[in-house]
Amino acid sequence: MRQGGRLLAMTTALVWSLSTGPAQANWLTRLLHEAGEAGGRAARHGAGALDDAAAHLKHLPPAKPGGAALAASVSQEGHWTFVNRAGERFTAGTPDEMKRVATVLAPEAAHTGGKLSLLLTEDTVFRHRSHLDALPEGAELRLLFGRQSYPLVRRSGTGADSVLAELRPNLLVGTGDRKVFAEAVWQLMRPLEKARIRVLALQPGSAKAMSPVPLIDPATRRAVTDTVDPFKLGDAVRAIRGQTVVVTGRVDGRLMYFLPPSGPEQRIILDDLIGAAARADVNVVVLHSATPRQPGARNWLWQRVEVAGLDEALRRASMGDFLNAVAAGKGRLVLTATDRGAGRVSVQAVALAGGPDSHAPGGILSEVVSELTGHVVSGAIRMDLASSERQQELEARIIPGIPSDLQLGYVGLLIAGLIGLSAARGWWGRVWPAEQRQQYAGALGFLAARVARLAAFVLVFLPLAGIPALLWTLALQIWGWTTLPVRAARWLTRRRAGEAA
Repeated sequence: MRQGGRLLAMTTALVWSLSTGPAQANWLTRLLHEAGEAGGRAARHGAGALDDAAAHLKHLPPAKPGGAALAASVSQEGHWTFVNRAGERFTAGTPDEMKRVATVLAPEAAHTGGKLSLLLTEDTVFRHRSHLDALPEGAELRLLFGRQSYPLVRRSGTGADSVLAELRPNLLVGTGDRKVFAEAVWQLMRPLEKARIRVLALQPGSAKAMSPVPLIDPATRRAVTDTVDPFKLGDAVRAIRGQTVVVTGRVDGRLMYFLPPSGPEQRIILDDLIGAAARADVNVVVLHSATPRQPGARNWLWQRVEVAGLDEALRRASMGDFLNAVAAGKGRLVLTATDRGAGRVSVQAVALAGGPDSHAPGGILSEVVSELTGHVVSGAIRMDLASSERQQELEARIIPGIPSDLQLGYVGLLIAGLIGLSAARGWWGRVWPAEQRQQYAGALGFLAARVARLAAFVLVFLPLAGIPALLWTLALQIWGWTTLPVRAARWLTRRRAGEAA
């Protein structure tokens, strides 16, 4: 009985927290989320972070012949601690001690002159990057972030993005800010639902609306390109809530220029499209191109015009794989994420400095080839996406269009009503007395009235009366437990009296 009482009390506290309204539910969710993050940060920032890195060494790619992999962490004072696969540790605080790292922890690499691969903790990269210069020259660096590790690329300078993480062979992300990096990683690692990616071809005078689901080509079993009137894009994206649109054009500030199948270039205000997409929770991917021909159109050789790399990209498993395929052959892209507020994040992808661009001979050749082959070459990528927090809230919704906090509160109230069902049922009998069969001419009408009454009770009255019914049931339980000794004593007295008689 005591266990049942504790269970009921815990259920009461939980339901009360969940059902006191969306504001309180959201507060509880944020509190639990922040508590979990704080615990995770504490573990990553402490000695456990280096232990996690050492445990992750076995998941790294095999070291090059003669090389060795070590986990490494640095303190704010610049004291480095290294760990090898066997768990042996060595601390280096001076240049001379740093030279002995390989000799002590990786003698095989020291004897053969092989390279060291160093797996760095989060704090080492995000908070103490200034100490990276003290590491052995030529060492390959990797960042352990969460459960994944990423190669690091160092650039000249000491700026926030002087160290880049290679999330994919063609995609690099700056490590200047841990929160921004985490957002970028989440966006790029998010599974890609091919059925929810809509490639748009802008053509004035064409369709002013889009179907909620993509049309499938019977031959290829893939979604066909949506031809849309560019000046009705705001209205069109409302029908594809929660999906992703891909557009291509030449971006100049707030304007995006596109070349329809016939006639001169035209332009739209890109911010209008992004604003309409944000209101509909639609993700927007803009492929910048110096030759803004539209996918699905025909060029002067009557060849199909498509976005270079897009066919392969649409087969990929995540957004990062998608962008990596689009960027293939054009050099490496550096991604930066910016919080735009209101649950939106902007991600920019530009060519790594020194890489190919539209002004280089390779870039010019690519544009010429695009004219001959009917491919649109993308030089940069801009994305306006739902933030990780917003996207997770959308995915938590059972019923689309209703905030998950409201749905969670409703479910909590319904559970409270079910726990206090006995009390709620008695109150409901006074609010809506049960139907009598003689009041209805036919059995069908009587059955319909009973179904309506039951639906109103479960869907409306039970959540409204949930908390009072739960408290009343709890009060009765407490009263029963409190008076149990008195009732037991009375029962024993009556039994003895009966035996004596």
